[in-house]
Amino acid sequence: MLNLSRLHLLHELSVLGTISAVAEAIHLTRPAVSQQLAQLEDDLETILIERSGRGVQLTPAGRRLVARATGLFEMVADIESEVAAANVEVSGEVRMSAFGSLASSVVPLAISRLLEQHPQLNVIFTELEPSEGLRAAAAKQTDIAIVDDLVNAEALASALEFHPLCVDHFDAVVSASHKLAGRKSIQLSDLAHERWALNQSAATYHTFLLNACYAGGFTPKVTTSSRNTAVTLEMVRTGCAVAVLPRLALRQAEKDPGFSVLPIDPVLNRRVFIALPRGTAKRPAVAAVLDALTLAAEPAA
Repeated sequence: MLNLSRLHLLHELSVLGTISAVAEAIHLTRPAVSQQLAQLEDDLETILIERSGRGVQLTPAGRRLVARATGLFEMVADIESEVAAANVEVSGEVRMSAFGSLASSVVPLAISRLLEQHPQLNVIFTELEPSEGLRAAAAKQTDIAIVDDLVNAEALASALEFHPLCVDHFDAVVSASHKLAGRKSIQLSDLAHERWALNQSAATYHTFLLNACYAGGFTPKVTTSSRNTAVTLEMVRTGCAVAVLPRLALRQAEKDPGFSVLPIDPVLNRRVFIALPRGTAKRPAVAAVLDALTLAAEPAA
């Protein structure tokens, strides 16, 4: 008989790429995962995995099985949703991830609303970059991942469904005493000779802005790189650098007299989506979180 738990391990391996990553994700030892996958091969009398260098990869039979299993997992999710819908009160646990600018703006508003409206619902939040969130959602390590269109989701599209959330613009931010402060808009090339604060660890965001600068005819002089937006903004406030940041990350800076937030012409923007495993949006708890996120994002839409 086909074992769904073992089949799920194979699905996670197709997403995460290594047995060690699967073991870490589901809190088992590497030998235990290998043993379960070997048992799945015995059950089906088919080779599903083969070694490739120091890692492993799925055989054609393994890839076909994972593809077929996607529909099976959707059916299981539908059944779970129907059972959950029978409960009048929204309760349980929903795991959610988002990248920095959403984590500091939309997510807290959504969770605050959920705590008020559904006190029996427990939302567990983790900050993840879009590429990490996509993998986590595809592997069902998170129920909801907020991502953007700067990352390529094509390889995981069969395991996920996407709901549009908002469009986020990028604005320049300079200190209130900067020579550009107060202008109605600027061109990116106006920052060509400035010192930049740019988070180089956020690969897709970094590449997106670099390409925009190259299109404007210059390479930015990056003197500050920080994952923490608060550090970046303090560098800007004190005149150490300028920055280009998502408008969602600038909600407080727009109200702060120490900054001048400048729209960029032509517009730079990205589309923000909610990614989740196929079929899970019907779960009442997940649906409640989706509604709260949509309402929280409205002021930025």
